[in-house]
Amino acid sequence: MEKSCGVVLFNGQKVLLLQYATGQKEGDWELQGHWDFPKGHVDKGETEAETAKRELEEETGIKNIILSNKFRQTINYTFQKGERKIAKEVVFFIATTIETKINLSHEHVDYGWFDFTSASKQLTYDNARSVLKEAIIFYEKN
Repeated sequence: MEKSCGVVLFNGQKVLLLQYATGQKEGDWELQGHWDFPKGHVDKGETEAETAKRELEEETGIKNIILSNKFRQTINYTFQKGERKIAKEVVFFIATTIETKINLSHEHVDYGWFDFTSASKQLTYDNARSVLKEAIIFYEKN
């Protein structure tokens, strides 16, 4: 099973979403893919929280965050990679930031700071919408 960790990043009443690239054309990522939260694979020796923070920084340039250790939401799914079906687990944390400037990685083609309703509509997958719903409930209570 592959494992990734990510961040539902809040800035006031906005949440950050990234649009992932889906393929390469002549060496450049340019095909527009799904919208999701910043996330990525766990490196050997990293904790889940360390992975989430590292991936956020690599994908957005944002370093100045406050990560909550009281929110941990997990989703599981399978995807096709060539002839193989791969099981995947993704662990999400909540973080807050005052930074708004994004330095988008080569893995992504767009980003946006969305209000909660727009973010729910923008997300591509239902499991991400479920994570967002739980994250908003937690965020508004804390």
